[in-house]
Amino acid sequence: MTLPPTNSDPQDPESAPAVEAPIMPAASTAVPTPPTPPTRRRRWPVIIAVGFFVLLILGAGGFVTASALEEHDTFCISCHTVPETTYFNRAYISVDNPNDPVMDLATDHYHLSKIHNKGDFSCISCHRGDASFGQRISTLALGGRDALIYVVGKEDPTIEKTSTREGWLPNAACTSCHTDTLLTLKGLDNHFHNHLPQAAAALANGGKLIVPDNLKDRQDVLLKTGLETVNTSLVCTSCHQAHSTLPNGAANFFMDSDRRIKACVTCHQDAKAGPQDVNSLK
Repeated sequence: MTLPPTNSDPQDPESAPAVEAPIMPAASTAVPTPPTPPTRRRRWPVIIAVGFFVLLILGAGGFVTASALEEHDTFCISCHTVPETTYFNRAYISVDNPNDPVMDLATDHYHLSKIHNKGDFSCISCHRGDASFGQRISTLALGGRDALIYVVGKEDPTIEKTSTREGWLPNAACTSCHTDTLLTLKGLDNHFHNHLPQAAAALANGGKLIVPDNLKDRQDVLLKTGLETVNTSLVCTSCHQAHSTLPNGAANFFMDSDRRIKACVTCHQDAKAGPQDVNSLK
């Protein structure tokens, strides 16, 4: 079969059929926008807040637990060694033998609490200060220090101690319990308590001046005179030693005479009145 002739010659480019070129889109002149990185959440404030509340809860739990444990002498004595074990044994031997003489002031507190049914007395009754929150915190801090001393084996075995670095705590306990002693007006017979700054503080904190029944005839004069506070650094333990053994201790209010006289002179010198040396008081 013969095909009809075509008008194109493959050897002649001009005779080739026209082919349309594809239309290309115009090049864009806009600057491409870089992709936005994903936003990262700042988690560290949340982590810090959570950590703070965890520590707060643990601290509160530890405070409550330690405060409860400190109410028991057996817990205290588990870390303390000599001399505290000696004080512990003295106290509980006295409780078991109420008719025996009491030789030191701390033991006497156990003894009197027992015979007068005033409830259980313990080490912490004095060593937590006035039991305010701030002083309880101080007590726990001292407990931590004592635990460290126990671990490293640096205890001071001296039994008849006459001073301690944290003496302000037991002195605060003294004044919180013996407010009536500080505020009872007897003239010269109780001036050594009435003139202390602790007596003025007790009165400022809501205490009331007391005149004994046998001095009611002098009540107006005593109340008018008041406390006459002396600016002195003396505290309860300046005269009364808690853990020192003294012959006839209770009869002498657990005071060593030489120590008491020294305290008297100190107060008189601070007041710039009365006897100014030891020889004037003997």
